[in-house]
Amino acid sequence: MNSRTLLIILLVFLLGVGAILTIAELFKTPATPASMTPAIAAVQIEPYTVITQDMIKAGQPVRQSVAIEKGLYPAEAVIGKMATDLITPNTLINGVNAKPIEEVRFVEDLGLEVVSFQAGVDRLVGGQLRPGHIVNLYGFGRDEKTRENFTVMVEPRLWVVNVSQSGRDVDSATPQPDPETGEYKETIGGQMGTATLITVATKPQNAMHIIDSLGAQGLQAWVTLAANQTVDFTRAATPAATAKAPATPGLPLDLALTATALWKQINSTPVAGPPRTGFGGSR
Repeated sequence: MNSRTLLIILLVFLLGVGAILTIAELFKTPATPASMTPAIAAVQIEPYTVITQDMIKAGQPVRQSVAIEKGLYPAEAVIGKMATDLITPNTLINGVNAKPIEEVRFVEDLGLEVVSFQAGVDRLVGGQLRPGHIVNLYGFGRDEKTRENFTVMVEPRLWVVNVSQSGRDVDSATPQPDPETGEYKETIGGQMGTATLITVATKPQNAMHIIDSLGAQGLQAWVTLAANQTVDFTRAATPAATAKAPATPGLPLDLALTATALWKQINSTPVAGPPRTGFGGSR
């Protein structure tokens, strides 16, 4: 058997194997595409409401590719999210009508108040402030009576939770929840901008002080990064000075000691209060 015959046999064998594989692929059961069970509203959900288990139910399974395209949440991952719109019953819940609480109001702690203020780029650390920074807010202005310039600390250690460029996003982001874990994700695109509008989360009384200082009093804002983000601005109250016995210069030693003893006795004796009547009052 020469080499030519062997080559022909080998070619026939390879063609046979190829034909068998092709036929097997034709009869092979196609792989089932990955699917996901999305969450839908069981009841009407008002905006700014934290979603609970009794508010949702499982919808009909959809392909994972469709879920990603529509930004749908898995049924078990939507609990604890906050509604950003009025969600009517049987509406699919996605990354637009429900988000993590901190994505809706910038901070998860519902006890903190969120307030914004703006200033020039040169007064906002070059416009490079970003969420997560701890800043000090100063106010400067001119006294209307004395016509003297002054600067005051408005609020220290403010937590920056959002920044924008005159109300426009500094960067563009598209919400895209993970179809398997339900983790909230965003796809960042576009060029980074310069921050001119700062949003902070703080206690309600501090928010009022900011509004009063920058609004009612008309102070101009100037923001700095806190020198030490772990520093505590609260200071212990200075203990009151202990009262001392008055000096008695010029007196003999025995008279001086007597005068000092009398002074201590007088100051240590509590003053009697007014007598109480039988009706709970005083006469």
